[in-house]
Amino acid sequence: MSMKELLLDLEATLTEAVCGHGYAHYGYWPDGAPEVLSLHALCAAQQAYFDLLAAHVPHGTRTILDVGSGTGANALGLTQLGFELECLCPSEHLNSLARGKLPASVQVHDCTFESFGSDRSFDVCLFAESFHYIVLAEALAQLARYAKKHVLIFDYFRRDAEAEKSGTRGTHAEFQRAVEAHGVFEIVSDEDLTQAVLPTFVVLDHLRTEHLGPFTASARMTLARAYPLRSRLMELMFSRKLDRLDRPGRRAERFAEKFDYRLILMRRR
Repeated sequence: MSMKELLLDLEATLTEAVCGHGYAHYGYWPDGAPEVLSLHALCAAQQAYFDLLAAHVPHGTRTILDVGSGTGANALGLTQLGFELECLCPSEHLNSLARGKLPASVQVHDCTFESFGSDRSFDVCLFAESFHYIVLAEALAQLARYAKKHVLIFDYFRRDAEAEKSGTRGTHAEFQRAVEAHGVFEIVSDEDLTQAVLPTFVVLDHLRTEHLGPFTASARMTLARAYPLRSRLMELMFSRKLDRLDRPGRRAERFAEKFDYRLILMRRR
């Protein structure tokens, strides 16, 4: 299991235990950061994110392909609203979590969107924090095959094409130009929700510095007293990362500097 998968698993487990949904996406905070920065507040914001996403599924939709379905929490909520879902995700571990919570009628594919192959097409292709993983040209080509009516994207784009050379994540302007040039879809709505997502990082940084950091520091001291040899080995391997847990972060500011978070609905021409 990769570190990213481990963190997704941990976050989903915590939100499932606290609020019962197991979402692994960011939160939606239309009124800004809450007075009490807590995991419970994050759970409520993640539910608000799902509610907003579900509200933007166009009227008349019956079938949805959830691309990058992850832990399956969004797919479960959509099936409970009466939609017919298929899911795909390249992570077998996350797919095992999804299969454990989804009805048997929901097929989960162990693949990327680029390699996905099916005789079916879907009323809506949905991307909730998964579109930025896919090379744009390949995403549009696959959407032309599988999106009968609409594409719904809730994800972030780079602000500056030169800000991040690695990976396939493009800018919002590049996305708009590519959609127009491709010609199969038109953008119906395109909302900038960056400010409403940023409190997620404020809450996560607070939980890290005020709760996880002090707990980890205490655990390190206890381990050093009880198992000095193991403690020295752990410190040799992880001390730099552990030392950062109780330091104030700037994740919200850095995210706002680098990314736009958009809610985009497209329809087939």
